[in-house]
This record gives sequence, structure tokens and C-alpha cells, in this order.
Amino acid sequence: MAGYKEWIENAEVKIDYYSAFLKTWIAFNAWYNEEIHEKTDQQCIERICEDSRFKSYITNLLDADDNESKAFRNNIAKLHESLNNSPIKSQDYFGVKSNISFSMVLERNRKSEHYVVFRNINYRCNKNHGRFITVVTDSKRGIELLNCEQEEWNLDSLKQQTDFENLFAERKTKCEECYIEMRPYIESSVLSISEDEKQSTKIGAYLFIKNHEKIAEATIKILYLLRCCLAHGDITPDKKTNDVYRYAYEVLLTPLQKLV
Repeated sequence: MAGYKEWIENAEVKIDYYSAFLKTWIAFNAWYNEEIHEKTDQQCIERICEDSRFKSYITNLLDADDNESKAFRNNIAKLHESLNNSPIKSQDYFGVKSNISFSMVLERNRKSEHYVVFRNINYRCNKNHGRFITVVTDSKRGIELLNCEQEEWNLDSLKQQTDFENLFAERKTKCEECYIEMRPYIESSVLSISEDEKQSTKIGAYLFIKNHEKIAEATIKILYLLRCCLAHGDITPDKKTNDVYRYAYEVLLTPLQKLV
């Protein structure tokens, strides 16, 4: 007959949090397909981040101080901690892969044009119907030094253009600086290095920026990227990764249940 030691050693229930997270995501997916009318999942997620009931519920949970909100914030902290302990490389998002993290969140660059004038040289980069057009002009002499049109943003491809290679070093640098302003994404962090209560908010043992809307947006994007990695098999199913999906499941479930 088994004694209490055997019962204690086997007391922890082994839950498959990968399946739990996916099941919860399927429910979330069904909701946003009905309420958010976009062509792709990524476009739906962008809309949800901009303005949605789901985002509002997360923001409210971050704002409030009841037991449910405290538990939710604790799960956000645990998700952050588990991602640090088990780095997971994201799927392509705005054309870039990176470790999924609250310290580097990608936002869509809303700029359609960037323009700089330096030493009588005009640098203009703009996006028109999905194409990137880069023009460098000598305004003093009225000469076009570079005119490059690309189907996608690609700095290496721009630098390989003959007209770019023929630019003086200073002009190459200025052209690159102008072009980088038009990259499809902007990197940001929702973690804070300041302990000033006016600039930061404590979630668990971690300092986040004092902007709950931005934290909500970051959370939604992280959940989406974790869904993509799991659905495409781009993870190592070990204990540390299971912890990531444990807290991702908890974070997703709480605001999801409020949609009913």
C-alpha cells in the first residue's frame, strides 16, 4: 500500500498547457473572426490592439486592485519571467524575427514619408501602395542622384544599388538614416528602468512602464506570437516552455471569459 510520501511526490498534476492554450486561443479566434472584420489574423490582432473590448478588459485588469486583477497581474509577471527563462524566437512579424519578450515589442510604423535636407541635398523616402521609393536630389544643381523603387523595405538591397554606391560617404549615411525612419516596424519596450512611481508600475517583482494601454497591446501581441510558434511547431516542448504556455493560457483566459 502506498504511503503518504508517494502521494506527495505525485501530487502535482501534469497539465498539458500547450493544449489548454490552443483551446483557449480557438475560442478567442472565433470571437475576433465574428467581431473584427479583417482578412488575416495579424490584421485582426492589430485592430484588437488599437481598440477593442478585449484590450479594454486587459487595461481594466491592470488598473484595478481586486483579487482577480492581482492574480492577473501576477500571471503577467510570471509570463515575463518564464519568457526570460525560456527564450522563444517569434515567427516573422513585420518582416523580422526576434525573441518574444516584453522588453522588445514590435509596433507598425505608421509613417508614409520621411524627408531630410542637409547641405543642399534632399533625402526623401516614402511608401506608396506598399512600395518604398527613395530619392536623393542635389537641390543646388537640380540633379537627381538616386531614385530607387522597391517592393519591400530592404536596406541591404538599397545599399547594393549602383547609384547608392556612387554617393559620397556622408550622403550614404544620411540616405540610410532617412531610409531607416521608414522601416515597417518600431521596436519598443514596456519594461521600465526607473523606480519613480510617476514613470513605472510594479507588476509582480518587475517594473513596467506606467502605461497600461501599451502593456495591454504588448500582451496581446505576445499571446499572438506564442500562438504562431506553437501552431507551427517552432518550440522545444520542455518544462520551461510549458511554463511559458501555462502563464500565456492564464493571461489569455481571464479577459476572454469577460467577452461572454
